[in-house]
Amino acid sequence: MQLGKVKFGTKLSILLGFLGQALLTGLVAGYITYFGTDIVGVSALAMGNILLVSRIFDGVTDIMMGAVIDKTKSPQGKARPWIIRSVVPFILFTILLFSTPGTLPNGGKIAWIFIFYNLYALGYTALGCAMSTLNVRLSRDEKEINGISTMIMFGTILGNVLINALAVGLLTALSNGSETYTRGAFMKLTIILSAVTLVGTLLSYFTTKELPDMETVQKKENTKESILSLLKNKYWVIQLLNTVMIYLGLNARLAAMIYYGLYVLNNPGLIPILVIADNVPSLLCMPIALAVSNKIGKRKAALGGLCLTMVGFALMFLNIHNLPLFVAGLVIKGIFFAPVQGANNAFIADSALYGEWKTGVKAEGMAYSAISFANKCSSGLAGVLVGWVLAATGYVAGAATQTASAVNGIIFLYIGVTFLCTIGQIILFALYDLDKKMPEVRKALSERDTAD
Repeated sequence: MQLGKVKFGTKLSILLGFLGQALLTGLVAGYITYFGTDIVGVSALAMGNILLVSRIFDGVTDIMMGAVIDKTKSPQGKARPWIIRSVVPFILFTILLFSTPGTLPNGGKIAWIFIFYNLYALGYTALGCAMSTLNVRLSRDEKEINGISTMIMFGTILGNVLINALAVGLLTALSNGSETYTRGAFMKLTIILSAVTLVGTLLSYFTTKELPDMETVQKKENTKESILSLLKNKYWVIQLLNTVMIYLGLNARLAAMIYYGLYVLNNPGLIPILVIADNVPSLLCMPIALAVSNKIGKRKAALGGLCLTMVGFALMFLNIHNLPLFVAGLVIKGIFFAPVQGANNAFIADSALYGEWKTGVKAEGMAYSAISFANKCSSGLAGVLVGWVLAATGYVAGAATQTASAVNGIIFLYIGVTFLCTIGQIILFALYDLDKKMPEVRKALSERDTAD
């Protein structure tokens, strides 16, 4: 079987697919708590609890979706059929989530948000798992997988940058020039972003072609066997935790950003500066990080980069109210975070291939359900943290100013959570040693496929 050379145009279409997806997930991650508290009028504690309860349901659906993808047999492959089936429900439920009627009683508002947040999450489960599984379904070549992974993360981060840099201006424009955003503005913005998401997803679907499966070299796996094989795969578990750390830090910053702009910077117009400083350096450095990873190995590049982000964190913690130095800290963090962020999907691919080599169980969909699960789990955890911390520190929705306790809570949410997650990632990568085993794994799998 050919290892699979993936055309640049195909990689670009995948980037656009993830960019579109990130526009909607970024809007939900960054603004659903604010939408619930300040637009619809639900308490911060209630919003946090909604997101917490929803994560339990999400965890089950992710595992189920991974199993469904692994069992799918179609001329279009395993992942691609679910991309085309899930994109419209994903878009529709996101629009309905941001269409919560303001005339409903408080209990009705909570019920509406709970129902459509979970339906949104279900649509995202199907689409996210399918899109992520493409990474290892298009090629077995390590450099190709690394390149696709970089495109995936580039599109994801770029989508988050765009939505968070432009959301304030767009919401203001859609609210007739007022900084008091309206429910209608959120709904209109969601519809606009949905159109972009649909185009990007369709491009990903129509320009990709999955490698054929060599079914005879696989065990006849079932869901239980697939789950057990993954739980016994320490490298998959490490990358599951790494993915949680990446997205927990990211989603905490996104969810806290509007509050940070309003009550720490006292100027929401500065939010785009934070978004650009936090994300653009990482985007620009991803091609360099890819080259470094291919040269010295993904693990060394990731671990070295994570350690060097501490310089950026030190600048931020020491200069909370000194915007130029705080921004410089964000830039440094972003530059050195590029190797671990850009290679995230490639690390998952390695762990999936290792598991196939070690156990004979081909569980790509289940392995990649970790991406969707970890992203949504961390989004939910971030929402819970934001709701609970705001409630615990005395945040008052819509107030012109906040207490010092509430401001400190916002600062913790914006940079403190990410700092703790980065420490956790350093520990994880200190324990990760799969890079040196992958040449043997890839050679054995290639020989197995060729023999078949």
